[in-house]
Amino acid sequence: MIFHLTAILVVVTGMASSKNQEDVWVATILGGRQEAQLLATRYGFHIVKQLDIGEDIYVLKKDDRIPLFKRSGSIHKSKKVPWIEKQVPMKREKRGIFSWLRSRYGREFNDDLWGKEWYIQDYRSLSSLPVLDLNVVPCYREGVTGKGVNVVVVDDGLEKDHVDLKPNYNPEISYDFNDDDPDPTPRYDEKGSNSHGTKCAGEIAMVANNKVCGVGIAYNASIGGLRVLDGLTTDMVEAMALSYRLDKVDIYSNSWGPSDDGITMAKPGKLLQLALEKGITKGRNGKGVIYIFASGNGKFKGDNCGADGYINSIYTVPIASASQKGRTVHYGERCAAIMATAYSSGGTRDEQVATTNLNNTCTLRHTGTSAAAPLAAGIAALVLEANSNLTWRDFLHLIAWTSEVAPLAENNAWVLNGFDFWVSVDFGFGLLNAHNLVRNAKNFVTVPSSRTCDVPLVLYGNRTIHKGSKNVEVVTDGCRGETMEINYLEHVQLLASISYPKRGSISVYLESPSGTPSILMEERPRDYATSGLKDWTMTSVHFWGESPAGIWTISIKINPEGVGNDFQKMAGSINSLRLMFHGTKEMPHHYRNRPRNYAPFMLYPKGPVFWSN
Repeated sequence: MIFHLTAILVVVTGMASSKNQEDVWVATILGGRQEAQLLATRYGFHIVKQLDIGEDIYVLKKDDRIPLFKRSGSIHKSKKVPWIEKQVPMKREKRGIFSWLRSRYGREFNDDLWGKEWYIQDYRSLSSLPVLDLNVVPCYREGVTGKGVNVVVVDDGLEKDHVDLKPNYNPEISYDFNDDDPDPTPRYDEKGSNSHGTKCAGEIAMVANNKVCGVGIAYNASIGGLRVLDGLTTDMVEAMALSYRLDKVDIYSNSWGPSDDGITMAKPGKLLQLALEKGITKGRNGKGVIYIFASGNGKFKGDNCGADGYINSIYTVPIASASQKGRTVHYGERCAAIMATAYSSGGTRDEQVATTNLNNTCTLRHTGTSAAAPLAAGIAALVLEANSNLTWRDFLHLIAWTSEVAPLAENNAWVLNGFDFWVSVDFGFGLLNAHNLVRNAKNFVTVPSSRTCDVPLVLYGNRTIHKGSKNVEVVTDGCRGETMEINYLEHVQLLASISYPKRGSISVYLESPSGTPSILMEERPRDYATSGLKDWTMTSVHFWGESPAGIWTISIKINPEGVGNDFQKMAGSINSLRLMFHGTKEMPHHYRNRPRNYAPFMLYPKGPVFWSN
């Protein structure tokens, strides 16, 4: 080990040029400095210096001034030199992420932070390699920049006079629901507590080529702010915000939700549920608005988004985060309702997201799923500019058809479903690929109208569940022959009431007739609520495209470990279960080209996958 370290240190701290290192040796010479000097001279070397990383280790160099006849053969043969090694110059690369790479888009814009927007830079050495970024610049080169699309950020306010936002700010789609006035400007304090909305807005619509901050994903889109989150909110306020100016707003970006504390379970109230339904039926002239939601940041507290009713609504588009290295992030909640993924920061050494900040400043420190969702909202704006006739469900189908596995393949939760879609409980259908989305959107044929096949379960026999699991099998034909017949699935929902004195010990799984597994709810160790699951809806997109006909298996597990002896003795009860299948009777037009194309990827830990139709 000493000798290995010696070699490294000599290369790093020794002579700089390879010419100077041609005759550099490192040796262990026993007997002290004076003895080492005598021995070195005897064999035609001189000592450059002694290293302090171990005893009797010296840097030697050949001394051409010593005549050959005075040299005593090979130093390797001396008993006082147990080890000697010639130093060979070696190339070493800095391991900062992308520090040695050059983006193909480095000179695309002149904005100060453009080069820091790593998530939309192309660092590939060959065009034939899979795209690893969000792939937005090719959209710009085709003239797609978000122009004509209205996006609102529902948050704690928007600094509408920020120099990098003001040209794109639209007062007609902005409002302050906290103070009930038209100005969404945030409340300022010393801590910058209300900077969140301005940061999210910058990701979407920062102005390009003005030498300020960075470039928004949809830098020609109109941006608005709905101030809701400066303090407590209500069902009514949320409903008013998410239905505000449905005649003008195309996309609502939401980087908020119930507390990510591993304890809370909350869902949209009656008014918000009505507002969401109105948004997807009346918004955009009946085509439906796009509701982007961040999937949540509570993973490190044992939380998962199966316990978040906003994420489990079929009307929202839940977006997860991936790190700069394409890995899961320590905060990122996972669940089967996640549609897709955008980048954010991972560990402390990872780069974060560049955007606008309060007081007319910029920042490189935006992070969390809060930062991923606005990137998705910006991409949605590019898609709607490319084809304004798309419905909200068309957008979901396009995500499933174009998102990529390759950038996120080194994670072990990928499953190939029964319709040849790769899905992940961490990442949904994969990383958003803006150019794939835009290219496919331009000539996309609207999907058939949606239907809902409702399958209430009649439970027979013993419904008690102790430690362990209980399986419930459901046979269905997908409402075949009825008005609500479904042959091609989109969302699948399970509405469950399950009693147990510690709610966080309950986990729920669903398997389709095609054999596709899906995790609907995972344990939450911090959740000690005694109410169990009460009419709780869990959603999965993992069965997308499959037929509902056949045997479905619902697995309910109770794990009382680590919660005390009292829980070990207690039993739970399955009170009611209901499956709801959402999808179409007719085959969507783009399915004629299935299976869909995927860029080749190395699936961890199984090996390479090459996929094309």
